[in-house]
Amino acid sequence: MNQYENIKKYAKNCISGEIISCKKHKWACERFLKDAEQFENNPDYPFYWSEESAQNIVDWFALLRHSKGVLAGQPIILTDWQKFRICQLYGWRRKKNGYRRFKKSFTEVARKNAKSQEEAGIALYEISVTATKNNEVCEEYTAGVKRDQSKIVFNEAELMLRGSPLRQKFDIKRDEIKHAKTGSFIKALSKEDGKSGDGTNPAGLIIDEYHQHPTTEFYDLGLGSNTKEPLLMIITTAGVDLTYPCYVTEYTYCSKVLDPNVDVENEEYLIDICEMDEEDYRNLDNLENEELWKKANPIRMTYDEGIDKIRGEYKIAKEIPEHMTAFLTKCLNVWVQAQENGYMDMAKWKACQVDKLPVDTKGMSVYVGFDMSAKIDLTSVAFILPFKSEEKDAEGEKIIKYIIYSHSFIPNREKLTERKRKDKADYDAWERMNLLTVTDTPIVDQNAVMKYVKDTCKEHEWNIECLCFDPANAAKLMMDLSDEGYEVEEVYQSHKSLNESTQGFREQVYSGNIIYTYNPLLNFAMSNAVIRKNQGLIKIDKDATTQRIDPVDAILCAYKLALYHEFTQSFLKSIDEYLESDW
Repeated sequence: MNQYENIKKYAKNCISGEIISCKKHKWACERFLKDAEQFENNPDYPFYWSEESAQNIVDWFALLRHSKGVLAGQPIILTDWQKFRICQLYGWRRKKNGYRRFKKSFTEVARKNAKSQEEAGIALYEISVTATKNNEVCEEYTAGVKRDQSKIVFNEAELMLRGSPLRQKFDIKRDEIKHAKTGSFIKALSKEDGKSGDGTNPAGLIIDEYHQHPTTEFYDLGLGSNTKEPLLMIITTAGVDLTYPCYVTEYTYCSKVLDPNVDVENEEYLIDICEMDEEDYRNLDNLENEELWKKANPIRMTYDEGIDKIRGEYKIAKEIPEHMTAFLTKCLNVWVQAQENGYMDMAKWKACQVDKLPVDTKGMSVYVGFDMSAKIDLTSVAFILPFKSEEKDAEGEKIIKYIIYSHSFIPNREKLTERKRKDKADYDAWERMNLLTVTDTPIVDQNAVMKYVKDTCKEHEWNIECLCFDPANAAKLMMDLSDEGYEVEEVYQSHKSLNESTQGFREQVYSGNIIYTYNPLLNFAMSNAVIRKNQGLIKIDKDATTQRIDPVDAILCAYKLALYHEFTQSFLKSIDEYLESDW
């Protein structure tokens, strides 16, 4: 069986449960199978599989030697889990030039699962085989928070060459491993190198234990490469500092790329996360089930010494509770302090998405919500149209459903570029899809926002029932609209004010009563939203994430009033219309 078929079989076995795997690793498997289907059936797919390249990297590792443990001195035979990622890294190629598809890789797994060995083997391959193929000098760097940590992968590369038939092809010095033929080299970076980056042009950069890095200095250094096939590799276990970029940005972003229920894609980023699922550790008694440990330990749980070591750490953690955090993070790859307060189950949210609306919205009532809180950043409006569906509840009453539209605004292209960089989201594409408007002003033009709302409602012949604002940044606009005769309501951003809306909207999503058409900007914002609790009340926490949630705030603002929509005219309104008529 060739490597391509072997990986397909492995992926299917993980998804089926034959191989015990966590949710995110299964998503990684689904992602590969989806790519494979495109490759096999879509002639316009921009990538192809090179079996020769995949087999070459497997053969390369077999020429290197284990440096530690019971296998020391023996050839390195990659496991199926390692082949799943490493063969993808080299097997997928670009049709236009034959270069590697993936420019970045992120692997998060519990400690002692051969991460450093993997990256060292790849670094040696890059400075020799890839450099020779591309006829260029390849600078490969390893980066940790301290120089000693930076040298872990470097030192591993040296040890793997001992006893290897490849040893004679490399010149090994204290601070450099050089490939004799190409002049390419591996070096370990210091903290100062991360700050300055002077003189470096990294064809490859390995960031070791990224969860310990307080800044993105080394990450940014890796983005500045000017080579034919750049490769930025991140290896890490989980950590406990949720303010560091590994959790705030990379882990969160990579989880979204893997999640089939979130519209975030990156075809140049190879990602795999092996961790305990939340249900496995929510009740610590579940940790007695050693089979679950395999989710975070695809290599360590395959040999007796590795299993015994984890058992020993678990025994200590049970007896000394203060050690449980270290056990969960290092041995089971759990972000222990990771927030368990995400607002939306994205699978349930995606289930509400439709290709075509089930009703004609012409003449419907609409509630419009605004999030004007960031005039120099993203501003959003939401349209909610309640209607009675043909479905009936247990009492025989027609079920009320809600159609959602969302649109956002950003002041200028400088801000758009900044948000694209910070959020790692394709704001350019969202603008092309008419989900985002650039107002070309220093701050978001509130008059332009209102013009869009009025024009949209006029175009669809929607009847504006209410305009809903947080008054903090829209007092003047609210006054002007009220003077124009619109019904304007203040929606304060407090737990007491928003609890019912926040709880109620989510309940409607989970009941399948929310309807929206494809909107990746809205889906992105929904995936970012987390809640803050206060005495049993909840609201969206704007301070918990640097990524945008403004479309969600606008929806909840509108839903607060849409929740009370009356489908028959009130008695007083009927009298008013009668008195104003030509009776």
